[in-house]
Amino acid sequence: MKLTTLFLLWAISCAFCVNPNVYNMLVSFVTMDDRSTSVLLFHLCWTSHEIKSLVKSLFEVNINIAHSVQKNKTGHFLQHILLVADLSCAGIETHLIQANTEGYVKAPYRWLLLCTQEQDILPPLDALVDSDVVIASTADDMEYMFIEAYKISKQSEFIYNTRATWRSKNIDKVLESSNENFLITFKDKHSNTISNKTKNRTISKYGTVIDYRESKVLSSRRMNLRRHALTMVNVINDSNETKKHLDDRLQLHWDSITKMSYMVAKLCLDALNSTENLVFTNTWGYRDKNGNWQGVIDFLIKKKADIGTGMLFIAERLDVVDYIAPAGSTALRFVFREPPLAYITNIFTLPFSGTVWLAIFICILACALFLYIASKWEASMGMHPLQLDGTWADVLILIIGAILQQGCTLEPRYAAGRCATLLLFIALTILYAAYSANIVVLLRAPSSSIKTVQDLLDSPLKLGASDFPYNRYFFMKWNDPIRKAIYDKKIAPKGQKPNYLSMEEGIERIRQGLFAFHMEVYPGYRIIQETYQENEKCDLVEIDYLNEQPNPWLPGQKGSPFKELFKINFQKIREMGLETCIRHRLYVPRPRCSGTVSTFSSVGITDMYPAMLATLYGMLMAPAVLMLEIAYKKLTTLRKNENLRMEHRQSVLVSFED
Repeated sequence: MKLTTLFLLWAISCAFCVNPNVYNMLVSFVTMDDRSTSVLLFHLCWTSHEIKSLVKSLFEVNINIAHSVQKNKTGHFLQHILLVADLSCAGIETHLIQANTEGYVKAPYRWLLLCTQEQDILPPLDALVDSDVVIASTADDMEYMFIEAYKISKQSEFIYNTRATWRSKNIDKVLESSNENFLITFKDKHSNTISNKTKNRTISKYGTVIDYRESKVLSSRRMNLRRHALTMVNVINDSNETKKHLDDRLQLHWDSITKMSYMVAKLCLDALNSTENLVFTNTWGYRDKNGNWQGVIDFLIKKKADIGTGMLFIAERLDVVDYIAPAGSTALRFVFREPPLAYITNIFTLPFSGTVWLAIFICILACALFLYIASKWEASMGMHPLQLDGTWADVLILIIGAILQQGCTLEPRYAAGRCATLLLFIALTILYAAYSANIVVLLRAPSSSIKTVQDLLDSPLKLGASDFPYNRYFFMKWNDPIRKAIYDKKIAPKGQKPNYLSMEEGIERIRQGLFAFHMEVYPGYRIIQETYQENEKCDLVEIDYLNEQPNPWLPGQKGSPFKELFKINFQKIREMGLETCIRHRLYVPRPRCSGTVSTFSSVGITDMYPAMLATLYGMLMAPAVLMLEIAYKKLTTLRKNENLRMEHRQSVLVSFED
């Protein structure tokens, strides 16, 4: 009687025990993708003995047990955690809803939910397209269906896809005689494989797993969004007409970044089988005085849009949005025409190098010294009205006349002095011809000395910038001394209106010369291509002000479930060359200089400024020298008269004494 009672109690308790097939199924599920995994038993109403049995089975295949989700860890760590829950346990729905509220259902967490076919499939969870929620459904513990469950949006219905089927060893023996072809892999040293396009069967001591997935990458299996509406926010700055010409190649110089971003994003949305919903704003997004975001960033933070127009990287944006993928290219630079060399430096000192000037000075000094010695000797031999009198003044007049190709009325009379004079005139004539030829070239030569931001600050060029939000932001943002000086002195001088201009006005001022305009170069070059003469395209120069900012990236919501889908499709668009094709259709490169058009350009006052300045100095010095000469003459006359009076007085005294 006692034995019968004990047997009945054991049978009843075993009826409520966990079937050992569940352990084998869990081991097979964890190991089917060969991923590093730590199992977290989220909510299992099992006995301690059953949990220990499960842990033991997992340890046999080197699977660890996680004790907490460790939310402070990075996504790279959290993707290895698999949370296991049993939907038959009491209160499981409350726990799952709490986990959903705290964000544990979305990526990178993975879930395996155990249930029977008689149970409701899932409580209301936000398992979106990036979530990895799998239901292990069974009717008899001999065969389980691994069913993926996800939603496209929080309001949509669940979508169920069969990932794989697990069968115990016992039931699998019955099915071995079927005519199905599988990819069979025996997990030992000796394997035998038969290929099949649609199924992959793996056999181990824990059972048989039949994998129905075409790809093990989760996001690649969820590319069909079933016409779900995705919202893109676009930036319009140039004209509201851009809304009508986003992809028809009309008015291409308007809002080029917006058009490039839209055309690339449209391909992505089509690949995802989604519908587009467009909204518009006038700025990419910067903080206002109250710290609130504006424009595209505001739409993404408030989840009113899924993706936005491509924007540049700013550190403070990284905390509120995700940069998804690059979309095209752009360049923000100062563009100007090379100014004539005469505007930058004194061209009258450039024909010869410093060493040549030094050699000329030494030669002239040597000739002057030799002529001085020769004239001294000639003066001691005799004097002539047209002969050098042996003073430095006469030698200086002769040297100046030779340098200026004017000659002099006084000259040496003997062979030594005349040979020195002849050689001096020949040498200076050759130098004069070379100097004049170089001056003619340099008068119209462009200056290539403006290459850096510092050169731009020190140059006589006036500066301006296109009137766009990013220009106002970046010019005011820089704390670099040079860039801050450019903004304070040339872009927005204190007490004056800042030089923010329309694209057309700025490019026209570039054409007029001596003006550098900070703009987006591709739409700017399109206007230049259409409006400039050929010779005006040959001397365009670019200077980077923003330290080579990377190309704009499309922003998305922080932690968006569509992020991986976007990234994969944008990468495909780039790899297939579609983005390059769109860029070539929208953008024009820097205008090429044909090199065959030459125009006459007269010499202006600025070109001759050093020469005119020297003439002005000479004109001012001439009266001063004249006054000095007159004063010197009067002083000499007074001294001479005083000497005559003294001599006369002495002669009178001598005669009186006699």
